[in-house]
Amino acid sequence: MSFVYPWVLAFAVPVLLLVPLLKQKSRSLPFHPKMVVRQSHPRYHLLPLVLALVLVALARPVIERSETQSIDAQPLFIAIDFSASMRAADIEPSRLAKAKEIAADLVRKSPFKNALIIFTTNPLIIAPPTGDKEALFAALHSVNPDAILTKGTDFRKLLEFVGRFSGHKNLVIISDGGDFTDAASLRQIAKQKDITVYAVGVGSISGALVPTKDGYLKKDGRLVVSRLNPSFKELGSYYEDDYLDILDSIATTALKQQKKSYEELYYLPLLAAFLLYLFIATTLFEKVRSFKLLALIAAVSLQAGILDEVRLQRGYEALQEGHYQEAAKLLRSLSYFEARFGLGVALCKSGKVSEAAKIFRSLRSTDRVRKAKIYYNLGICYEKMRRFDAAREAFVHACQLAPSKKCAAKIAALAFKHDQKKQPLPFAKQKIVAKKGSGKDRGSKSGGSSNRSLALQSGNAGGGKRKKGGALSKKGEAMPLGSRVYELINKGYVDEKTPW
Repeated sequence: MSFVYPWVLAFAVPVLLLVPLLKQKSRSLPFHPKMVVRQSHPRYHLLPLVLALVLVALARPVIERSETQSIDAQPLFIAIDFSASMRAADIEPSRLAKAKEIAADLVRKSPFKNALIIFTTNPLIIAPPTGDKEALFAALHSVNPDAILTKGTDFRKLLEFVGRFSGHKNLVIISDGGDFTDAASLRQIAKQKDITVYAVGVGSISGALVPTKDGYLKKDGRLVVSRLNPSFKELGSYYEDDYLDILDSIATTALKQQKKSYEELYYLPLLAAFLLYLFIATTLFEKVRSFKLLALIAAVSLQAGILDEVRLQRGYEALQEGHYQEAAKLLRSLSYFEARFGLGVALCKSGKVSEAAKIFRSLRSTDRVRKAKIYYNLGICYEKMRRFDAAREAFVHACQLAPSKKCAAKIAALAFKHDQKKQPLPFAKQKIVAKKGSGKDRGSKSGGSSNRSLALQSGNAGGGKRKKGGALSKKGEAMPLGSRVYELINKGYVDEKTPW
């Protein structure tokens, strides 16, 4: 237990010093005369304790919950303007090349999950929120601007598109600003969609001609000079060469908005102060003897709540130290999400995999990071149960919710494995039964059986050299992580607005 305002407790000391200074003055109380205790009664020496308990309540005693919101829970959306004006060369080698360089630099230095969007008159997400930077770089360099047919710039559609994602959104827009003038209406849309906009200007005030296949862009027979739109600076927090400061700004804001979950206990000392005052000033407790039973029930309830918190903390300490059976024993009787999750991990580690999988399947949460952890641990259970198809599906769900390298590695390891209810016997112990036929036929069939046995053994054995980054393909070569694994991850990618 801790106090939100511990400095208030300092006032309790002088209050307690008032005990010997109490003066006996008659005061009328709103009770029947037979219920009022005379102020000459020794009970009145306890009156400062009432005030001390009130001060304890004002100090706000709380129990801090074990889990807080993660700083990188919300992804960073990076939108790059691919309109025709971004081909201008007033910034070497071109505005578009500089914009892609800025985006790559932000991805490289970002501690958050990132999503990449390209936009003109319509936005297109080329990489969903992920922490895999290699996949983001590959997506960024694979975009061909010549394949984009639309040429305008529409920030309104971009904001509405990003606004479809759940939670708070941080959006970096890298652009020359297009030709919009009403920044106020765009800021209003961003506010409604819970989007914080960071604008990175790419272009110069003097401007440059826009190259095309036939020369330079013209309008009404005149050459068009594209300049950095001054209204773009009013869209949100504006940056140019100092664009890396965006990451510090997001991290600082996230820390300020980070919320800790508390269980308030202020009502306990406040209730104690009220009851103590009734005990001092009245004979109510003597009239109502059944109150002792109520007080006992309240005390037992409070003690049970505190003991649950202590048991939860001890259970996680045992889990971290590797005492899995002890951790399971401590966490089994608790109903908190953290306790049930820890119990599942402890059971899985101690070999009770089926029971652990049942617990993980019963857990529910609306938080994407929590759900990813549930799916990941469920996949571990299925893998130990040799239910490889179910394990692969669980790891894919986990990667869709919160991508990670260890999860992708699990998918790669299970990419070509299928459920195996029975392990094949070692080759030396297998009995080869020859079928009727010629010796040549028997030899060929036995050889095929032997080859299959060896293949099964090599597939199940832990030895053998593997190339880094993926499972073996049918030809025996290492399969790139991006081919099969990302196909599985992206096949069913959904940003769940209504989880479970």
